[in-house]
Amino acid sequence: MPQAVPSFHFFKKIYLLIAISLKGFSQVLLVGNAFSGFLILIGITLHSPILGIMAFLSSIVGTVTGKYCGGDRLLIRNGIYSFNAILCGISVILFLHGDKRWFIALFAASLAALSMKLLTKVLDKWNIPVLTIPFVFITWIGLLTAYRVDTLYMDPDFVISSPAMWNVPVEGTPTLLMGMIKGIGEVFVIDSLWTGSLILLALFWVGWRFGLYAIIGTFVSWLTAYFIGADTHSLNLGLYNYNAVLTIIAVSLVFNKNAKKTPYSGIIAAMLTVPVTAGLELLLDPLGLPALTFPFIVCSWSFIAMGKFFRSYKYKQTVQGLSPIRRNKQPL
Repeated sequence: MPQAVPSFHFFKKIYLLIAISLKGFSQVLLVGNAFSGFLILIGITLHSPILGIMAFLSSIVGTVTGKYCGGDRLLIRNGIYSFNAILCGISVILFLHGDKRWFIALFAASLAALSMKLLTKVLDKWNIPVLTIPFVFITWIGLLTAYRVDTLYMDPDFVISSPAMWNVPVEGTPTLLMGMIKGIGEVFVIDSLWTGSLILLALFWVGWRFGLYAIIGTFVSWLTAYFIGADTHSLNLGLYNYNAVLTIIAVSLVFNKNAKKTPYSGIIAAMLTVPVTAGLELLLDPLGLPALTFPFIVCSWSFIAMGKFFRSYKYKQTVQGLSPIRRNKQPL
């Protein structure tokens, strides 16, 4: 009997580690739910078992790094130190080839968690969410490094630095439904209808608004890209949609301080991600870098800042509207 107590505590720790790591998958979409994370992991694994294993290992590495580097306990339990780690691990496996890419992927995951801890401490002073900054910049630095070293090299399917890749033909038949669903899957840098469908199901599991707003975001961004003349290849892959999905969830739900979680500002922000993505791709293509989720960061930060400004302005107008006696009344 005395041996059963340590065994129980050991299995409890393993259970907590798995549950927290699964939350990391849902935190990519700004929600914290272990079962939703499990659905997302299934979607990734159905597309590629190797990616599924790496994503889960990256989440565990992110969780452990956050714990042993002095991360906030509440943030650790909510999977906050895992989601950038997951994206970094997936990106290394997808973008790079080489014998050491598994080690590099886990190192990038750990670095993402450490960066999350440091950036959270800095940006919290201004109430600015970190979002996916660690993922974007660690991936960019890794890809630039891969162009200059021999141990790693870019996957030819993802090499975009050639001028021949800058102008993709517009011809073809755009498919709305396929582009919308794949756009949701592209949040995890994955081109898969199964992954996109299970991610959408995971959002509905958290709450109907999350699922509905994700559909609205991917729909309006697809239409915006279509009407501004985006190439059919990108439309059908959903490459203009995934930033919109994240942005509408961030602006309309997670960081929306209004009691009524209306999607109007989020819809505008989601539509704005399309030209921002196109512009960033033009700037980054000569460097051989993808836009990743940087448009999501730019648009979300912009609309969150505008929301704070308008709330502050509304408060000042309310104060100025008070009667002079009430406004100027001072204690003796």
